[in-house]
Amino acid sequence: MNVICKASILKTVVQALRPFVSEAKFRFNDGLNVRAVDASNVAMVIVKVPLDAFEAFDAKEEIVGVDIDRLNDLLKGLKKDDLVDIVFDGKAIKLRSGNMAYELKAIDPSAIRREPKQPSLDLPAKITLKVEEVKKFISLAKNISDSVIFRTDKESFYVEAKGDIDRLVLEIDSADLEEFEGAEARSMFGLDYLEMMLKVASSDDLLTIHLGTDYPVRLHFEIGSVVVEYFLAPRIEYEG
Repeated sequence: MNVICKASILKTVVQALRPFVSEAKFRFNDGLNVRAVDASNVAMVIVKVPLDAFEAFDAKEEIVGVDIDRLNDLLKGLKKDDLVDIVFDGKAIKLRSGNMAYELKAIDPSAIRREPKQPSLDLPAKITLKVEEVKKFISLAKNISDSVIFRTDKESFYVEAKGDIDRLVLEIDSADLEEFEGAEARSMFGLDYLEMMLKVASSDDLLTIHLGTDYPVRLHFEIGSVVVEYFLAPRIEYEG
């Protein structure tokens, strides 16, 4: 296997995965596809890099077991526009960029946790907005609660954090959203997981949220040519 891509692509892939898993199966076939779930079965991450995002691509049904932390360490010294030549010989992952050459021992894919299936969910509400809006809310919500509620009706999208004495609400009318498909939907999610997921994107990137009631939320990012999707399990709300 031999593929070439910009370092920014690998950096985005690693940044999407690293908060949740330390190793993953990289599937090279018509591009790069990765699916993984965290140890608590709370968060799933799906990363897709299309074939046309690569400068060169010579791989057929190749599955490579990757140590995410070690790959992250190797990428730290590269600029986002640096080209990375990746060769896999069945045992080692060899990366070359400019005059620098790295070798990373591959992990046996059979030793890595089985890839999760992408869930098929009925999530009637769809909200697209700038990541900055949600990041700003979460930075304030951390002082109030360890969870947030995503809610929609026919006209608006709401994010709410409730503490013992404080309450913080973000309300965005459909006219102020990039895209909106309104429906009655409401679910609560762990703030720490959401914060980690949002770090993959810059403030100007768009986030699409697919929301149901007491269902996992689906968060969709398009970061350059890399598509990142997260599924996050809801927390149970208690009355009173």
